[in-house]
Amino acid sequence: MNPRRARARNAIIGFAVGIALIAAAAWVLVGQADSLTKARSAAADAPWWLVAAMLLTPVANAAIVAWSFQIIMNRFGRVPFGDMAALIGSAWLLNYLPMRPGLVGRLAYHKAVHKVSFRNSIAVSVALALMTGLAAGHLLAVWLAFLARTGLGIAVTIVSIGLVLLAANIAADRSPAGAVPRGALRLALALRYVDLAIWALRFVIAFEIVGEPIPFLVGLMLAAAVQLAYLFPLTGAGLGVVEWAVAFVAPLAVPIDPATAIAAALVNRAAELATAVPVGLLAGATIAKRRKKLGLRDPSGHSQALPPDSVPPAP
Repeated sequence: MNPRRARARNAIIGFAVGIALIAAAAWVLVGQADSLTKARSAAADAPWWLVAAMLLTPVANAAIVAWSFQIIMNRFGRVPFGDMAALIGSAWLLNYLPMRPGLVGRLAYHKAVHKVSFRNSIAVSVALALMTGLAAGHLLAVWLAFLARTGLGIAVTIVSIGLVLLAANIAADRSPAGAVPRGALRLALALRYVDLAIWALRFVIAFEIVGEPIPFLVGLMLAAAVQLAYLFPLTGAGLGVVEWAVAFVAPLAVPIDPATAIAAALVNRAAELATAVPVGLLAGATIAKRRKKLGLRDPSGHSQALPPDSVPPAP
């Protein structure tokens, strides 16, 4: 089979699997009438500021991700934060679709406007994925160690910090696009921990909305598990995978039934979509306007070549 057709088929299958996983999660929740009733009642009584925080935290995640990318991308070209934020915002929405058009469009834009090759852009994405896995895996390892014994947890925490920094240095030195400054990758790694903390806050808020408060540390473990699940791109934007990861991990950390965990995960997904749609549309319009200003006919940039000096600063 043609490789492009195979990728398209796999992407469509992945999208269908994501929809099926979401439907299965909803079916499980509906089947647990008590959990559903409790979650609906608690959500109806949730204060406005809690709902507002639920809607704003995904935007904070997107901003942190954009900053992480900009730090490393600037090693290969001049990428203004405005451009990076618009690209991440647009990709955030588009990557819900099959074939991950948000990723493809972002790589093409970097090549056309910022003169960053596909190879270097992909290398940056791989490096940041490694930093995400490193940070999430680190938190889970520390958590499991503390669950076994407090002394073991303290020892693992002390030893693992050095190992994490060593792994980041190795990743920086052996980047397929050429060495990345260690300081830049360490900062990007630190931002992955900030991103995880915001994700933890999202889960704390989501569980509060459905009437089952959880400690922040449990939210942090859920965030780490979800980020590790994201590294396996079975479905676009982790559709369905995130919800079931929460349903599996939450009952292991706190006495809570999987249906309530699913309810909280669906609240998180609804809040993300409620923000991803307007942010993605606005960001996409910004990118389209900038392409037009630069004389690019399409997202792939297959039109007139732009000399580096002709690229104006981002608005």
